Amino acid sequence: MPIVRAGTVLLCAAAATSLAGCAGARLSPDAPAGVTLAGAWKLNRSASDDPQKVLDRMRAEAFKRMGRRVVAAGPRPNVRGGTRTSPPADQPLEEDSAPVRAAHGAPRPDPLLRSPMAHVLLASIARGDFLTVRQGPGEFALDYGTSQRSFTPGARSVVSAEGGVADQTSGWKGREYVIQVRAQLGPDVTERYGLSADGKHLVAKLHIATEELSAVDLTRVYDPTNETAPRQRPTND
Repeated sequence: MPIVRAGTVLLCAAAATSLAGCAGARLSPDAPAGVTLAGAWKLNRSASDDPQKVLDRMRAEAFKRMGRRVVAAGPRPNVRGGTRTSPPADQPLEEDSAPVRAAHGAPRPDPLLRSPMAHVLLASIARGDFLTVRQGPGEFALDYGTSQRSFTPGARSVVSAEGGVADQTSGWKGREYVIQVRAQLGPDVTERYGLSADGKHLVAKLHIATEELSAVDLTRVYDPTNETAPRQRPTND
């Protein structure tokens, strides 16, 4: 009979605990009693975060990081065999977004063009101002008129995501419906949907985190509406 050493047992137990922690707390398949988010909602722009301001902060941080990398790299040779010095570390970087320009007036590429974080944020914004929520046993659906997303509360699945595939879990946590996407290569994304304190508004909170830039948050507030969202052939994402 093989001998199992105590140290091995402890290491295995620690590994199992670590994996369990990575998996995160299980989200409930059942909504709390009396909590329903179902209904037709329309974005209240004045009560919501301005996504352009979030993008501007991301762009400014990206330029600063680019500037620090240039300074850290030091002078580089130019095409004539001399040296091209890097800008001083305390030299401010211009952060205009339209168009984005370098210190000498020449256009420079927008660092958010290839940013996975920006792509996730822009995709969320592009869904539009209208949102219909359907909620029932074993179902939670977000219908934007032009697209819809369906979830099975408490379930885990593999989905396509920015940069490849991701592990997705969704379900109820307290009085909020939570959607968590943990991507292999792209940013981690968490969405939370719940009612405001007075129960009259739907509040959607988007959190995007990665090593690319500092984590960003976007809160959007929706009012009840009788308006009909623009309808196109729905697509699932």
